[in-house]
Amino acid sequence: MYRDFYAAQDRALRQQELADKVAERQRYARPTNRLSMRARLARRLFLLAVAAEREETWRVVWERLEARRP
Repeated sequence: MYRDFYAAQDRALRQQELADKVAERQRYARPTNRLSMRARLARRLFLLAVAAEREETWRVVWERLEARRP
């Protein structure tokens, strides 16, 4: 008889602790409308790669133009 009471009370305490942990994690979670740091870094790296590729392409074109000059 008492065992069922304590089991139900223990279950209620565990549910409350879990609800508290979930609330705390949501408080520190990043906003849903903002990208993660990993995604932002990936985008910046991609933009740098595109810029570097443009610069490299421009150098190749410039070298070809310079090579055609007499």
